[in-house]
Amino acid sequence: MLIVQSAAEPAAIRNAIVDLIAPAPISMQVAAAYVTRGGSDILLTAVVNAAGPAAFAAMPKVLITSFDFGLTEPQALRQWLALPNTEVRVSGAQRLMEGSLLPTRAFHPKLYAFNTDVHHCNALVSSANLTSRGFSVNTEAAWAQRDVPRGEMDAAFTSVSFDTVPLTETILLAYEGLRIAQPPPPEIQQETQPVAPPAPLGAAATQLFRLAIANGAINPANFNAMWVQGEALQGGSRSQLELPRGGHRFFGFAFNQYDYPNNLTIGQPVIRSGARVWTDRRLTWHGNNGMERMNLPTLTQGGFNYADTAVMFRRLADGSFELIVTPWDSDLALSWRQASTQRGTLFRLGAIATNRLVGLL
Repeated sequence: MLIVQSAAEPAAIRNAIVDLIAPAPISMQVAAAYVTRGGSDILLTAVVNAAGPAAFAAMPKVLITSFDFGLTEPQALRQWLALPNTEVRVSGAQRLMEGSLLPTRAFHPKLYAFNTDVHHCNALVSSANLTSRGFSVNTEAAWAQRDVPRGEMDAAFTSVSFDTVPLTETILLAYEGLRIAQPPPPEIQQETQPVAPPAPLGAAATQLFRLAIANGAINPANFNAMWVQGEALQGGSRSQLELPRGGHRFFGFAFNQYDYPNNLTIGQPVIRSGARVWTDRRLTWHGNNGMERMNLPTLTQGGFNYADTAVMFRRLADGSFELIVTPWDSDLALSWRQASTQRGTLFRLGAIATNRLVGLL
C-alpha cells in the first residue's frame, strides 16, 4: 500500500505503522538515517500501546542509525540504549574516531519492520527518518507491505548493518563531544527541529463547529479524523470529553433531539488504542449545557490522563476508531493543529465559557 504524508495530511507515516503493528508485534527492527527523541517517542509509544508494556520489554528490538552530520540526537540514542532487549548499531563510528561527522558515504535507509509471528513481518519502506517531523509534517512517501518472509527481512537488515558497529557508552560520549564542536549544518538541521505551532487565529476568525455543520460547510462523516482540545475534562475521573454539537456525525450516528433538557445516549462507538478495545464508551447529549460528551476510558480502565492533551479519534477500516492522546504542545498535536488551520477545518468547540478548539482531518 502506498502511503503519502504531507503537512495537510499529517502523521500518515505514524498511522501506517500503527496499522502494521496491530494486533501485537513480537519484535521490531528499525534502520533510519537520523533519529530524534521526538520521533522515537512517537514510534515507541505506538509499539508499547500495541504490545503492552511487559511484551514490549521482552521483545527483541534493533535500531541501526548513523552519526552522519551530527543529526541524530544523543538523547534519542540513550533512550534506545536504556530499553531492555535492544541492540543499537551506528554507522560513522570510524569517521567519528577520525574527528569528523561528515560521512565518506551516506547511511540513508528508512526501513521499519515488525514481526507478527516467527515466519513473517510487516514492513514500511519509507523516505521518513525517525524524527518527529518525519512522522508528522514532512512530505514523505512510503510503501507498507504485510507478510514479508522473515528470512528476507533479516537478510535486508544484515545488508543495512554493513560497516556499522554496536553503540557503546564510550562511542556515545565521543559523539556527544564532537557534536558540540561540529554541530549539524544549518541548511539541514531543520529535520531535527520541533514542529512549529500554527499562527494563532482570533475567535472571530475561527468558526463555531455547529454553525459550520448547519450552514453546510462541513460534514464530519466525510473526514478520517477528529481531534479535540482536552483542557479540563469533566467527571470525577476527569475522563468525560466535551464534544461540539454535531460531533456525533463523525462517528456515524444520527441525532437531532437538541431540545431535550437532560441526558440522552447517542451511541457507543468502538474505541481502540493498540491492543485495548472499548465497546462500552457512551457518547451522550447533555441538554443542560447544549454539548455532546464522550465517556473516555479512565486510567483504571486502561485509558489515559487527558489533562492538557489533544485527543484524536482516527477512523479505522473496520469501523472502529483509534484513540490517540498526546500532550497539547507535542509535535504530533502541533501537526494536527497546523493541518486543520491550513485546510480551514479548525473550529471553536462552543460559544460560551470555552476557548477550546476542535479540528477535522
